[in-house]
Amino acid sequence: MAKVVDFCRRNLAWVLLILICIAFTFTSPNFLSVTNLLNILNQNAYVIISAYGIALIMMSGGLDMSVGYQMSICGVLCAMMIMHLNFPIVLAVVITVLISVGFGMIGTLFEQLLQLPRIFVSIGLSTVYQGIAYVITNAKTISSLPSAFKAIGQGTIFHPSLTYATIFMIVAGVFMSFIMDRTYFGRYVFALGGNEAASRLAGVNIKRMKYAIGGIAGLFCGIGAVILTSRVGAAAAGTAAGTEITVLTGVLVGGVSVRGGEGKIANCVAGVLIMGLLANGMQLAGLNTYYQYVAKGAIMLLVMWFDAFQIKRRAIASNKRKEERAAA
Repeated sequence: MAKVVDFCRRNLAWVLLILICIAFTFTSPNFLSVTNLLNILNQNAYVIISAYGIALIMMSGGLDMSVGYQMSICGVLCAMMIMHLNFPIVLAVVITVLISVGFGMIGTLFEQLLQLPRIFVSIGLSTVYQGIAYVITNAKTISSLPSAFKAIGQGTIFHPSLTYATIFMIVAGVFMSFIMDRTYFGRYVFALGGNEAASRLAGVNIKRMKYAIGGIAGLFCGIGAVILTSRVGAAAAGTAAGTEITVLTGVLVGGVSVRGGEGKIANCVAGVLIMGLLANGMQLAGLNTYYQYVAKGAIMLLVMWFDAFQIKRRAIASNKRKEERAAA
């Protein structure tokens, strides 16, 4: 029994995912159909891809809230390069992703220069990205994107509902899991989130690591922006607004602590999928979109409370062990 409890605790996101699937099966007979499940994956592919980068930042002890408008401005820039500047699609995509990498590193730069927590820097940058996106588009939507570009997010393979974006999401997830679980880089990320001062004393180049983490987060954010824009077939200044809440909630549900130092990429995928399943299941059940906001907010509060409870419990256990050793 203890092993079962321990397994459920370590894989809570997947357990919740299965329970939610079972629950929504009773509300809609079409919920567990292959087509519907693949549609959920396709709809959330860009969110999960961007979550890989945000999870990395959170594992290292940071918190980034700029992903929504960063994706929006990247999507707008990509669409403008294709439609207004006549850039080849491949070149426009590459430049967009590189710009997003730059945005991720700019966040780290301001974090270092201003000596502020990343969350405050990201909130400021998010507003800047929002303003720039509205200025360069004049608050208008860029539409009529070419079919070759839309194929990035809409093109399918093997199954009519299985898109290239979903395949890339899976491959990228496996790669990131390997990086975090099997390489020194992953260990340094967890060490940085666990105790930055100790990591510095151990010889880890903190500044270089933070720039690398910011750049990788920007990379996945840029890829997510391209996939979202191609899937929608248009770009606007507010296209990805609110994505940061879904990403943050999903990563927290996936077991990444707000304090950093722990977490698994696979569990983060499950956490984001829980958000997608809730939205899809509630929609099939005929519930209004506003109920989805309530559900996401409630889940975020619950998960943050649970994370704080776990941290407090571990601290109490640690203090108790220290007292026992001192008494001995």
